[in-house]
Amino acid sequence: MVVGSLLALLASTWASASPDTADPSHKQVAAFARLYGVVRYFYPGDAAQGIDWNRFAVAGVTDAQQAHGSAGLQSKLNALFGTLGPGIDIVPDTAAFPALPLETTKRPLVAWRYLGFPAKDTPYAGERTSRSGGDRFVGLANELDANPLRGKTIRLRGSIRALNQSTTTGLGLWLRTDRKGKPPGFFRNTGDSQVHDLAWHDYVITAPVGTDASILAFGFTMSLAGDAKEPAAAFRNLTLEVSDEHGGWKPVAIPDLRLAQKRSRPWFLVGSAATDNTNLSWQQTGAEPGYLVLRQHGAAVERTLFDAPPVAGKTAEFALGAGLKARVALTLTDTQARPSPDRATALQALKARLAGMPDPKTSIASGAAREADIVVAWNVFRHFYPYWDVIHVDWDRELPRALAEADKADSRAAQKRTLQRLLAPLEDAHGTVFDTMGKKQASLPIALEPVEHQWVVVATSVPDQARIGDVITSIDGVAMPQAKDQAEALASGQPSSLAWKALQSLQWGPVTEAHRFGLKHADGSASTVSLAYAAPMTPSTARPAPIAELKPGIWYVDLARTDIALFTANLAQLASARTVIYDVRGYPKDFQVSKTLPAHLLDHAEHAKWMHVPRYVGPFGELAGYDEVGWDIQPALPHFTSRAIFLADGRTISQAEAVMGYVQDEKLGTIVGATTRGVDGNVTSFEVPLGFRLIFTGMKVTHHDGVSRYHALGTVPDVAVQPTIAGVRAGRDEVLEAALKLAK
Repeated sequence: MVVGSLLALLASTWASASPDTADPSHKQVAAFARLYGVVRYFYPGDAAQGIDWNRFAVAGVTDAQQAHGSAGLQSKLNALFGTLGPGIDIVPDTAAFPALPLETTKRPLVAWRYLGFPAKDTPYAGERTSRSGGDRFVGLANELDANPLRGKTIRLRGSIRALNQSTTTGLGLWLRTDRKGKPPGFFRNTGDSQVHDLAWHDYVITAPVGTDASILAFGFTMSLAGDAKEPAAAFRNLTLEVSDEHGGWKPVAIPDLRLAQKRSRPWFLVGSAATDNTNLSWQQTGAEPGYLVLRQHGAAVERTLFDAPPVAGKTAEFALGAGLKARVALTLTDTQARPSPDRATALQALKARLAGMPDPKTSIASGAAREADIVVAWNVFRHFYPYWDVIHVDWDRELPRALAEADKADSRAAQKRTLQRLLAPLEDAHGTVFDTMGKKQASLPIALEPVEHQWVVVATSVPDQARIGDVITSIDGVAMPQAKDQAEALASGQPSSLAWKALQSLQWGPVTEAHRFGLKHADGSASTVSLAYAAPMTPSTARPAPIAELKPGIWYVDLARTDIALFTANLAQLASARTVIYDVRGYPKDFQVSKTLPAHLLDHAEHAKWMHVPRYVGPFGELAGYDEVGWDIQPALPHFTSRAIFLADGRTISQAEAVMGYVQDEKLGTIVGATTRGVDGNVTSFEVPLGFRLIFTGMKVTHHDGVSRYHALGTVPDVAVQPTIAGVRAGRDEVLEAALKLAK
């Protein structure tokens, strides 16, 4: 078993290089980095979309390191970026940029638009205007509860007919299962068997439903031709069946297609081309079977992420450093955006070079790969972090420092620390670095919490080695508080949350590793124990049952352990209680409970817009406003008139803080405990060349007035209560005790 060294694990000092004193090669790599992000995320040329950008980052770092002086770097950058298309100009600081092309206004125009930073399984997306192409479609959808069908085989059947052959490129059925908090279980369509004449055709999809499926979604689709005018199709005889496992099929009730005419649930329109001009109608002649007609009136209009038309001829001009500056086209005409024959050979050579490189994920020994991690990460945060208006960091200065540290990283663990230190100044408590190439993770057999500015054991599954109330005095030979300070230096978040974040990172680790902990026991004696990462779950602290009556008329609800079924089953008791104590010291178990609880506490409908998804239209955080949303909660019965007390501390994070936002801003109860973590909103993520995945907050969250800052501040309690070491050793929950006193 490997025993981790905290001194190595948590080496905390930044490399001392500054932009003015950095190694010349780092200055050149920084110049490449500043150009890389603008081109990767905002240059709209078609050729740029087929590039492996992580490998491109490694190639660019390599070329920048090898360049001789400013002129040599200019030549290297021109060779790399010039293959992608027109409008990427790199010149010396003192030189003028070449004249812009005359034809920059001919439409259609191509430009990038982002709703947050796009990542799989997030609400964020990115697209180029005038470039959805074959993705244009309109469809009809329905959703059913998948729970009764879990583990069974289902069959979807239906008949489809094109009504205007020249304007559709395909018709078909589709079927998908969704899993709560996970990627879809499966997605099937009949695209491979589509025909395009004007006759009726029958389609069928057969698929298994996973044991963890939550939603079954299905329907029809109509893909649109590029010149589609008045596209239309007819649908009928849609049936859903479940196998009886003996060769037969039993019908599953689905809503009648006639209901789709109402343009509301249970049927609804989907697809990039679905607009107000999309019409649904039911047609039937005599005794003939009826059918639903889907028709797009007028030209098929492409639906965009948001309304921000491209600006003709728009460019970004910025300094690169190393004696160079750049101008990058942010809008191109359709012709300019298409790959040009005169660049075809160079583009093919670039792609061949990238394909022939060693896999960056296995190239930790490569300084270029390590620095390429910084190039990618620095740029994502520079252009897409939503809180630069409240987090004041000289981000440009962080770039050469991080490059210098990556240059010296001698292991994957060291590289992970480098990325953590890059992320730390953002004060984003969601901010996390995962090694996708790492070993399976497990928990320590103890749970630790910050108590009286020390790290204390609050739960244990190895009481013969570590007891509840033991105080950590050292980790891997590094004494406290130095070990604590070093760990917190790698954490991102507001100051009061850093200990919680550091302990979260320490709690889980590779199953082959262990840590040596120095412990001070309640009787004053000391010991040193080696504790391995071997437990599948972290030991839990003692709490009442998820929903319980603690005293006559005083009830307790733990959101971290309560699902909607349990909550619903206890509505009557909670409504009639004198006081209810809601424990929000942890991540809620069920999102439905998080939204339903405020509904029973509110006496009015609320429509606060406290989540703000950035609409990026250019680099360096250029915005065209926000998509502004909230939970839009309607009051629910029974209305809770009981006194409400909420428990919160540094474990209250993300969705739990959304609940606390309602409590604080709608004045739904008294908050007892400590300040919350100070972060909310859906996360997003990206992967760097060496295979580390970085997670960060993708949207801005405010208080319910839509303006006041919440990020890195959190919810401050009305009644501050801090646990004590003596209380932990006595088995007391001093925060809950304080709430019970208030409940009298």
